[in-house]
Amino acid sequence: MCGRSALNWEKFGIKRTLKEGMGGEVIGPLGFCVREILLPHRVCPQSLSDKNSGNYTWGVLVKYGVDTLTAVGELSSAVRAPVSYAGLKDAISVSSQYAAVRAELKDRIMGRKWAFIPKGKVWAPLNHDHLWGNLFNVQVMNYRRLSSLDIFLGGTPFPNFFGPQRFGLRPPYTHELGLQILRGEEPDELREMKPSLRSKVRELAVQALQSYLFNLILRDRIDRDIGLKVLEKGDLVAPLNVFGLPAYSEISVSEGGRLKPNQALLLPVPGAGVKGPGLDVAARTLNDLGVKLPHWVRGWYREALMTPLSPAYSATKKALYLKFELHKAQYASVLLHELIGGSSEIPRVQDASYPLGT
Repeated sequence: MCGRSALNWEKFGIKRTLKEGMGGEVIGPLGFCVREILLPHRVCPQSLSDKNSGNYTWGVLVKYGVDTLTAVGELSSAVRAPVSYAGLKDAISVSSQYAAVRAELKDRIMGRKWAFIPKGKVWAPLNHDHLWGNLFNVQVMNYRRLSSLDIFLGGTPFPNFFGPQRFGLRPPYTHELGLQILRGEEPDELREMKPSLRSKVRELAVQALQSYLFNLILRDRIDRDIGLKVLEKGDLVAPLNVFGLPAYSEISVSEGGRLKPNQALLLPVPGAGVKGPGLDVAARTLNDLGVKLPHWVRGWYREALMTPLSPAYSATKKALYLKFELHKAQYASVLLHELIGGSSEIPRVQDASYPLGT
């Protein structure tokens, strides 16, 4: 068993809003299970196609205690073909997600901590646009109270911070690598990587820095004691589409008031091409850090709030079992940090075996 390692959430700009926590701990990977959901609402491993034809073999990528990029890279090397996927899943978890391989595969492919199980054929690769969200089953051990459950079950929104998985669980943190890259430096961690992976990690490192800036913008809003459903004049909002996701092509500027049930409050992730409140917070931070975001770093918009969907729970004296869904780009670790409290890793790691062959 790995020892408990304190995690400084403040370093990532993350702030809890609940005064009291349930206590306890999530021990992964076995206590943190993730199942991917693709549009319109296909919970892995539901079928992607009724026709069973195409140039790509789609299947379920089951992984245990390893990140998606590593598992996908090893699978691609094993079958000598490109592999596409919709979303990244937590490394400290047992997760199942969809993947599409540009090859004809019939047999299960096994890695040390992952397995790919072919299910059928499709005509196109997967990407982030296919993703709806994720279904989580979480085991909270040694909880002390159930005081936060009413909030969890009642449809209460929580701040939609980028979680620790975006930045890494130990130094050097990914957004710090992004800072080095923008300063023209080449971090030692990148020099040791293969060129193909190095390029992807460089991109992720700069995006992690942008994510950190978003967290500071959201935190500033909380520090100014603005209610999570209160709109200020100049806030950006978007209607929700039929899948409950923001329609980013229909962003409008609010005159203030209350957030409507069919609206999403959006904040900018700093970079080229975005506007909106909070960019002054990002600009001051970048000035203090001595860097600027170059024009090739594109920004985007992100929901300021997240709400656990279809929440459910059961409890014994020692363990609390939570089940819920979150939209894509929303972090279960942030939600659990709100509910549980404390500063330890969520989840923390415990070595164990998992029967991938079953």
